[in-house]
Amino acid sequence: MSGGMAEPTAAVSARLVSCEHAADGRVTARGAVMGTVFTVRAYPGYGMDEGRTEEACMRALACAVFWEGVMSAMDAESQLAALNAAPAGVKVPVSPELRRVLSLSLEYACLTRGAFDPTLGPFIRLWKKSRRLGVLPSQEELERARRASGWEKLSVDGEGVMKATEGMRMDLGGIGKGFAVDRMAEMLEERGVESFCIDSTSDVLAGAPPPGMRGWKLRVAVEGGRLEQRLLSHAAVSTSGDAHQFAEIGGVTYSHVLDPATGLGVTEGRQITVQACTAALADALSTAACVMPEEAFRALAGRIPGVSVLGFFRHPPPENERSRAFSGQKIP
Repeated sequence: MSGGMAEPTAAVSARLVSCEHAADGRVTARGAVMGTVFTVRAYPGYGMDEGRTEEACMRALACAVFWEGVMSAMDAESQLAALNAAPAGVKVPVSPELRRVLSLSLEYACLTRGAFDPTLGPFIRLWKKSRRLGVLPSQEELERARRASGWEKLSVDGEGVMKATEGMRMDLGGIGKGFAVDRMAEMLEERGVESFCIDSTSDVLAGAPPPGMRGWKLRVAVEGGRLEQRLLSHAAVSTSGDAHQFAEIGGVTYSHVLDPATGLGVTEGRQITVQACTAALADALSTAACVMPEEAFRALAGRIPGVSVLGFFRHPPPENERSRAFSGQKIP
């Protein structure tokens, strides 16, 4: 696999949901990873048969399982959990894989001026407790979390990672799935698969179009929430918002996306769909768009090559969804 990692195979077998073969040669494999279902659709590459295509899809799902073990803030055995438990003020050696995703996270935090922030773990812990108990954190709790958070207090270089403040905990929920999808695409391409589409529910990445078509069909919510069919190839799309993922506390509806400025869920109902050249970038930008003023986000998106805003609209949560509180900066 890319990044010098080993090739796990046994892990994916226990998480495989289904694998189907279509008459036109397309293989569709689904696996449960990162708290959701990843779907890989692929057509055989040059000189490949369906068997080799299926093997490539399975390897791609195993790739997602591997990266979950690197990035998960929930798994006590993950590489990220070990870093979160390490003391502040000392440089901690980490694997090339963890360093890669953390470096990219800091790059996107800088790009969005902190609207996307991978260090919100202390706030996320408080927010999970608040949703469970139905009570907002106290100002003292929020202030402690604020002192322990902040992407500028995290440094990553070739020698390791250093947290500048005690209690800092990284959480990669706003980029993790997109990052994993990008690595899965690399896996497929390394194995000769060019025509594929990977879907992690909120993040979609398409390679070359299906045979005889101009792109993979994708339905997205555009301005006003209207659904439109788009053709996607060699690009990624990510959607964030609170249309289905929110909690209600004290009569106020809070998104599952946290505002780094307050440490609480965003209260303005939004749904944003962003297209970008990579799934990680689309994922981080769609998360940041939930926090940033619309004009500022559109201006930022317009300065980044390959990025477009497919949908940015406000909405009240549906009445029949108000009782649903999802886990998920997207909180995992």
